[in-house]
Amino acid sequence: MIPRMRCSIVLLLAVGLAAGCGKPSTSKREAKRTKSTAQTMIEGVTGHTAVKAGQKAKADITRISEQRNRDLEAAME
Repeated sequence: MIPRMRCSIVLLLAVGLAAGCGKPSTSKREAKRTKSTAQTMIEGVTGHTAVKAGQKAKADITRISEQRNRDLEAAME
């Protein structure tokens, strides 16, 4: 079963890398902003995307909580 899973992962990575091969971007600035297909796949498989989303959500919750506390303190005065 494990060799079959390895085969599947290798196949998915090969497809992802092949999908990333194409006409290069016309603008260098645009090319710097976008991620390659392989880079996106690797971040998705390793969980990097989920970690970044969690960190952003935590920062948003902290910011909203601090604002709420400031508003409550202002109302109590």
